[in-house]
Amino acid sequence: MSSKKLGALLRAVPPATARESAESVPVVSPDPPVLPSISGTQKATHLERALEREVPLQVLIPANIRKQLALKAADEGESLRALVLRAIRSLGVTVTDAEIAGKRGQKKKLTQ
Repeated sequence: MSSKKLGALLRAVPPATARESAESVPVVSPDPPVLPSISGTQKATHLERALEREVPLQVLIPANIRKQLALKAADEGESLRALVLRAIRSLGVTVTDAEIAGKRGQKKKLTQ
C-alpha cells in the first residue's frame, strides 16, 4: 500500500477520542455549592455516606518509623490503617469505631 492510500484511509477514519464543541462545554460557577443543613432524622444517612466515602492519604515518613508502626500494628493484631486512625483519634479528631474497623469483608448494600 502506498503512503498516499494510507494517508487517505487515515483521514477517512474518525478520531478515537471524543472532541467537545465549544457549545457543549458546561459553565462552572465560581461560587461553592451551598450544602443543606442536616436534620436529626438525616444524620444517620449522612453518617452512612461519610463511612462509604474514603479518600487516600499519603505522607512521607522516615523508614525506621514506618517499620516501627508496622511492628506495633502486628503486635496489636490490627491493620496499619486502624493503628493510624486510632492515633488520629488521640489527637482529638472525631473517628468512630466503625471508621476504624473499616469496610473490609462487608458486602455492598444495594440501594433501590
